Amino acid sequence: MVEDNKLLTEAEARLIADKFLLSKYYNSKTEFSINELITIDNSPVYQLQGKITMNSRNQLNRFILHKTANDHKLKIEIDAMQGKMLHYEIS
Repeated sequence: MVEDNKLLTEAEARLIADKFLLSKYYNSKTEFSINELITIDNSPVYQLQGKITMNSRNQLNRFILHKTANDHKLKIEIDAMQGKMLHYEIS
């Protein structure tokens, strides 16, 4: 949680997003290409967009599938005041 009503920096928001995604998708790699500070319901929110690369858990797929098959679009929202993850979407 951020004290004294200060906003998170962009780097702090990215770190929170990375930690959250690594806890859900072990050994994944993220690349954020769009980072915006927006307002949702009068609250400042970082909206991060990019891609996530996840390793297949199936050993056989690592040899059959092309490496880009594991790349997915990513959109994640982090509350800039409290430092909490609000929403994420992987497609």
